[in-house]
Amino acid sequence: MAGFSFVDFYLGYPGHPRFRSSEMIEDEVLGVIVQKWEMILFTNKGEVFGDPEFGANLHYYLHETRLSSDSIRDSLIEQIDLYIPELKDIDYDLTISIFDDPERHQECMEIYFKVSEFDVFLIIS
Repeated sequence: MAGFSFVDFYLGYPGHPRFRSSEMIEDEVLGVIVQKWEMILFTNKGEVFGDPEFGANLHYYLHETRLSSDSIRDSLIEQIDLYIPELKDIDYDLTISIFDDPERHQECMEIYFKVSEFDVFLIIS
């Protein structure tokens, strides 16, 4: 395997919007950032073997705590600082909003992440 190097693996499945068959990629920086961000958001702390602090814990924060959106934002920025070093020299915007959905009798969290020309928008309920 001499000379084999990679920045990140492309993990996907047929039907995923960014799936490209037979491709393990060395991606553009912004693509890698979005991929890592997605992994942080959909991982709970303790799910990654060997790194119990990796993950956003979004469902826990939304349903089990009464944390403010600022506290959740601070936690996500810590994850970005630790696990997405590519963002050190790139400006980004992260906004968290928590609101009630009275029709479904639940709270929802809206996460808006903008990096360069990419907008990554997520609602957790």
